[in-house]
Amino acid sequence: MKLTKAQFCKYVNTYEEMLKESYKATSSLGIVQWVPDKWINNYYNMLSDMCELYEDKTVGTILDWFCFETDFGANEEMNKIYEEGRAWPWRIESPEILYDYIMKEG
Repeated sequence: MKLTKAQFCKYVNTYEEMLKESYKATSSLGIVQWVPDKWINNYYNMLSDMCELYEDKTVGTILDWFCFETDFGANEEMNKIYEEGRAWPWRIESPEILYDYIMKEG
């Protein structure tokens, strides 16, 4: 991980805001794709590279999971990680918790 916790959280939150604004714009304009999506995707790729996370070719990285599968931790059905020997799952509800999990399980 090349980022501090503060940097990681800032950049993940920035990415989430970028996606929300992109969705609003494309919905308002009634279009599927627009030029800023390319820049937003490049931003995400840079963020992901800076995290240096293990990537499973079928499911991606834990950052991919957090952003896309859990909707940045908001989806309570998807934001849990079960570990053997742990009485309760990790509930990854925020970038801060995700960072802590990555650093602990890394």
